[in-house]
Amino acid sequence: MVNIASQLEGIIQVVPKKVLSLTDIDYKPRPSKWSKKEILGHLCDSANINHKRFVEILISKEPIVISGYNQDLWVQVHQYHSKFSVEEILNIWTSLNTQIIYLLSAITDEQLELQCKTEEQKAVTLEWLVTDYLDHMNHHLKQIIGK
Repeated sequence: MVNIASQLEGIIQVVPKKVLSLTDIDYKPRPSKWSKKEILGHLCDSANINHKRFVEILISKEPIVISGYNQDLWVQVHQYHSKFSVEEILNIWTSLNTQIIYLLSAITDEQLELQCKTEEQKAVTLEWLVTDYLDHMNHHLKQIIGK
């Protein structure tokens, strides 16, 4: 888990400068599509949801069931596009992921094997869920800053 925590640390060191250099951060390709700023807001929501999942897996005596959430409504309700500056969203995103880094740094190899279930009742480990979180983040960061 130290490797994933290190990867996450590297990401939060590099991404803010790249995001702040963008000139199209507010551009919405269509009213129904997220702007890059909204995608970043979605990554804040994802960090919130996943942090909660990680903690619940660590403290639960039984495997929890992880459920999805309505991502579009979360972005809409938070009003990332109209109410937040990109700097504010970056501060939230960085803070949330710093909290996740601290959590991941304390997870033991044994805890990585803790199980949870998806809504479809597929059993997955905490390690799988954390890796999926990082993959999801990287996917969206490519949409925002490329590469």
